Amino acid sequence: MTTKISKMIAIVLAAVIIASGIPAGSMPVSADEGYSKSDRVEGEPIGKLQKGDQPASDQAPAPVQVTLKGKPMKLHGIQGQEDVLVPLELIEKGLKVKVKYDKGSDRYFLRRDHVVVQLTPKEDGAWAVVNGSTQVLPYEWKELNGVRYVSSRVLTDHLGFSSTYDAAKNTLNLVPHKMNNIKITTRLVDKSIPEASIKVEYPQISGVKSKDAERKINDVLQSRTDEFIKQSLQATKEGAPPSDKPYQFLGNYTVTFNRDGLLSILLQYYSYTGGAHGNPTREGLTFRLSDGKLLTLDEVLKANPDYRRIVDPAITKQLEATEGYFGGFKTIGSNPTYYLKNDGVVIYLPLYEYLPYVNGFPEFYFPFSELGVKSKEIVK
Repeated sequence: MTTKISKMIAIVLAAVIIASGIPAGSMPVSADEGYSKSDRVEGEPIGKLQKGDQPASDQAPAPVQVTLKGKPMKLHGIQGQEDVLVPLELIEKGLKVKVKYDKGSDRYFLRRDHVVVQLTPKEDGAWAVVNGSTQVLPYEWKELNGVRYVSSRVLTDHLGFSSTYDAAKNTLNLVPHKMNNIKITTRLVDKSIPEASIKVEYPQISGVKSKDAERKINDVLQSRTDEFIKQSLQATKEGAPPSDKPYQFLGNYTVTFNRDGLLSILLQYYSYTGGAHGNPTREGLTFRLSDGKLLTLDEVLKANPDYRRIVDPAITKQLEATEGYFGGFKTIGSNPTYYLKNDGVVIYLPLYEYLPYVNGFPEFYFPFSELGVKSKEIVK
C-alpha cells in the first residue's frame, strides 16, 4: 500500500487552468481534435530539441532501465523528482504510441486507440489535455542532451499502461493493457452572469456495446454536472459577491481506469464564494460497462469482503505518521469514496476531516493483488 496526500496547490492550479484554458462554447471536444489520421509530420523530430534549443539542465540524472513486460528496451529513462521520466522516442518507437509534434505551437499529441494526450511543455512542466479534458497539474518534463523526457505517469494515467519500479535493480517495467473499445468526449458548460462564472468540463461515453448501459452511464455523468450547476446558481443567489471578484464554479475530470470492462472516472469541482480559498469537492465513479451499473467499493472487492481488515489499519498507520493529523480515524466506513487506478484502488478521505486543509484529500493506493482480487473478476 502506498499513500499520497494531495496538496491544495493542485486545487488552485485546477481553477486557474480551467478558468483560462477552456475555449468558449458548449460543443463536444473530440479525441481526434488536434491529431491527424496520419502519423507525425514527416521530418519533425520526436523527442529531439530543435536546432538552437538549449537543454534545461546540464546535470545528468541517473539512468533507469526500462523494460516492456520484462524485456529490456534499447532506450533508457532517467530519474525525475518524483518518478521515472521516459524519452518521447521510447514512447513512440518502443511502445508504439503514435506521437505527433506540432512545431508552431510546440505541442505533442500522443495517441493510443481512442485516447489522445496533448502535452504543452512549459517552464513548470508539460501541461496535459486528454480527450479535451484539462488536467490538474503538469507532468514533469526535462530536456537533456537533445532529448525530451516526460513523466512515465502520462502512460499510466491515460494511455492504458501499468508500471512497477524495482528500486534495487533501478528498473521500470511497463505493461500495456487493452483498453475498452469506447470513446470518451468532453463537453463544456460555460455560463457567465454578472455575479459568477461557471465552467465545467464533463465526459460523455459512446461505443458501449449495450446502448442501455451507455445511456445509464451518460445519465449519471450528466446528472452530476447538472446538480453542480444547480448548486452553483443557488449559491450565487444566496450570496453577495463583491463587484470586483465574482464567484467562480469550475469542474473537470480524469479517466483513471479504462479496461477489463470497467470505467473509473474522477470528477473534480471547485467553488469560490469569497474568503481566503475556495471549496474543492470530488467524486469517484466506477461503472461496469456490460450493464452500466455504478459500483460501490464493496461490489468491486466482493472477492474479499473482509478487505477493511487490510485497509483500515494501513490507513491509520499512514495518517498517524503524517504531520498535522487530527486523530479520530477508525474505518473507511460502509460506503468509502474511491476510484480505480493502475492495478488497484485509490481510497480517499474527506477534505479537512483528518488533516489540515492544506493537505487536500488524503489518498491511499492498494494494489488489487494486496486486496486479493483481480480486475477481470470484478465484471463477473
